[in-house]
Amino acid sequence: MAEVYDTDIAVVGCGAAGFMASITAGQKGLKVITLEKAGSVAGVNGIKVSGPFGVHSSVLEAKEGGTKLEVDEVFQHVMNYTHWTPNPALIHRCLDESKNAVEQLVKIGYKMQEANFRFETPFKGEKGGFHLITNGLDERVKLWEKALDDAGVKVIYNTTATGLIMDGDKAVGLTARKADGTKITINAKAVIIASGGYLGNRDLQEKFLKTRKLNAAAGGNSLCTGDGIMMANDAGAVMTKTFGYCPCEYGGTNTKASRPAKQDKYDQNYAFKFGLYGNLLVDAEGKRFINEGLLCDYPMSYGSEQILLNAPWYGIVDQAYVDAMRTEGLYKYTTAKGANEQNWFIGNYFKGRILDKLPEDIEEGLKEGWLAKADTIEELAKAFGLTNLPETVAKYNEFCDKGVDEEFGTSPWYLSKIAKGPFYAVQCEPSAWSTFGGIRTDDQLRALKSDNTPMKGLYVVGTDNGSLYYSPYYDVAGFCYGLCIDSGYIASFEAANYIGK
Repeated sequence: MAEVYDTDIAVVGCGAAGFMASITAGQKGLKVITLEKAGSVAGVNGIKVSGPFGVHSSVLEAKEGGTKLEVDEVFQHVMNYTHWTPNPALIHRCLDESKNAVEQLVKIGYKMQEANFRFETPFKGEKGGFHLITNGLDERVKLWEKALDDAGVKVIYNTTATGLIMDGDKAVGLTARKADGTKITINAKAVIIASGGYLGNRDLQEKFLKTRKLNAAAGGNSLCTGDGIMMANDAGAVMTKTFGYCPCEYGGTNTKASRPAKQDKYDQNYAFKFGLYGNLLVDAEGKRFINEGLLCDYPMSYGSEQILLNAPWYGIVDQAYVDAMRTEGLYKYTTAKGANEQNWFIGNYFKGRILDKLPEDIEEGLKEGWLAKADTIEELAKAFGLTNLPETVAKYNEFCDKGVDEEFGTSPWYLSKIAKGPFYAVQCEPSAWSTFGGIRTDDQLRALKSDNTPMKGLYVVGTDNGSLYYSPYYDVAGFCYGLCIDSGYIASFEAANYIGK
């Protein structure tokens, strides 16, 4: 039997942005109904992230020495990094409100501390803005459930939004369907779309990112299939032209693999580390396509675009490299070549991380078909059709002998000669925490029509919002999550003002 509800605000999605919008609107006394595909909040990606970026939060103000980070310097950095592609007024507003969004999490029981992220970032130390969440996942689930209940938010789980109900260019509700087939109609005075992007939709990946190879890092699948983006677009909202993704930084993946790189628990197949360890990387033709050090040092920003464009890509290593990673690890191997804590920030992350299970993991990769092993480079090339691999290896080895990469400028400590057989090729595909790109909005998060005038009562937040993000991903730790909670926080106020509460 069909279900019909009346509410002030309907929220599509209960991830980071949707959760923030829901509890903030509920705290203001608004009646809120939130739809979520997962069976509980434990299933949403936004509850699992490391932490948000923010400025002048209570967490930063309370740390020893306080904080010297200012909104304007972050704003100028991210706008210059993105060549002023996102909506400047919206970015500035999110940074201004970031302290309040973080405070919402603090109020519901989150514990956070400012911390340096594992990769190089422009904001750390006295100007740090990354808020590391120290609550465990089980505790976070309880905090979210209590916060939603305290705010009076009705969450309908196992439910997919199917379309907007429009009155001209005014959103007046939405339709949805439960997993059991029950149809739902929600009459609402405003709608906030926070469905989390399109990572779980290969067709939309192909449409927006020109690939079908992007895999979900969290658990290998994603419930985010672009529903919110497409329903807004169908209703007349226009999309932006920038689409991208927030990459998983823990190694390559492959749809054939039983244990692809997912979380930082070193429970994946260790051979996937050769997708970003600074070793030789080639494309499907067996040609180099990137400064390999960028992918190791900046896997979430500078290194991310080329692996998406060239997927699948191949990590090429010899037996000497495998033996070194198995016995001493990347840190000792690389510092012996001249890297140190001053010139190799990410090195601290690799301390003590020895790939001791490589022999058995290589055997697993061989059986599953995403790894090849051969006594000669010519034989290795045939395994995956890497036509130009012999010439590429010969040229690369010359750079290794010289200690200078005359092609892409890779740091000398990442040049590892391919000389001692047997040789290995690891077929890698990229994975992501989320996608970016979608509906264009103004600085009030209102969806825009093709003439750039706002639609009424329709707000788009988080990774569905095309005016917040850029490709490649920001070089600021926690910025994706920060923009999600910031935009959800702002949209709740804008929707309240719109409906007169």
